[in-house]
Amino acid sequence: MRLSFNIAMAAGLLACVAPTPVSAGDDREDDSPPISATGADVVDIRNTSGGLTRYTTIPGSSIFRTRPRGPCGFTASTAGRTYDGQDYAAGQQVSSTRWLFIEAKFQHSINSDRPDAASESFGALSQVGRVFEVYCDTTDHHIDTIIVYPSDPMLDPRVRVTNLYNQLQLIQPTVYRNPVVDRWGGLITRYPAWLAIQPAAWAEQVSTADYYRGWTLYLYLRPTALSFQVVFTPKPEQPSPEFNGIVECVTDPSEVTADTIAFPAVPVLPDQSEPGVNGNCMWTPPGPGTVTIQARITYDVTFWANGYTEALPDYTWTSEAATFATGELSAVNTNN
Repeated sequence: MRLSFNIAMAAGLLACVAPTPVSAGDDREDDSPPISATGADVVDIRNTSGGLTRYTTIPGSSIFRTRPRGPCGFTASTAGRTYDGQDYAAGQQVSSTRWLFIEAKFQHSINSDRPDAASESFGALSQVGRVFEVYCDTTDHHIDTIIVYPSDPMLDPRVRVTNLYNQLQLIQPTVYRNPVVDRWGGLITRYPAWLAIQPAAWAEQVSTADYYRGWTLYLYLRPTALSFQVVFTPKPEQPSPEFNGIVECVTDPSEVTADTIAFPAVPVLPDQSEPGVNGNCMWTPPGPGTVTIQARITYDVTFWANGYTEALPDYTWTSEAATFATGELSAVNTNN
């Protein structure tokens, strides 16, 4: 009887005790709602001094624009604040429209002094990659590392090629003028004329430097060929064949040299020759008239960016047109 009484008393006491509610704050870190932060994408690029320059205008085809497929996200390891000022707790999910790309140290920056034109290339420009660290929302949340190549429109130094050409200060060639031509009053029919330029114009030439998004840029121009555009118009009253064509002069620079007044050096010319082209750098007037001669130097062009190189199309630089009268040799003063 006593056992039954005790059990009944205990049951009555339990019925009188109210249940204790679970505190909503005990699980706060797991149950906090996700945060959606906003902000514009940022690309920080090393400048030629090694510091960072910030860009927020990003071409649509750049990897910095195409790689993100939506907001980035992270689970906060500690409490913090988003770029747009929202506080978050440890363990809370955060997504953000703000991607940050920050360039790591660019290993192949160079001295800003103009390098030697003959300096060896580090390699093909297309193969050099620049390293960027990728962050979500702020630099507190690193999510990736990427390599970006010069073909990317955000880094492409080729957009400065036109500017480099515009700044070129090439030595313009001048058509060589044999002093005897002035004594005779022009070129002589059936006497070969030597086509050449001043020696100073035949030289490797380098553009002034340009600086762009971490690149130091130059154009190297090396002369590889010389030719002449020759246009002969005969006198109507003394007709002879017209001529309008190219006279090749230098095709292999290693085979020719200059003298003090001309490139190529003036050789001993034949006394007379057939009208027209008589070999490299030689042209003979077919009769009385007028001839216009214009020199054309062709250069190999190398685009140089922080020691990496890329071949560009050949570049041609022309002289002013030189005009000569042509005529018959009527007399020679042998006393002089």
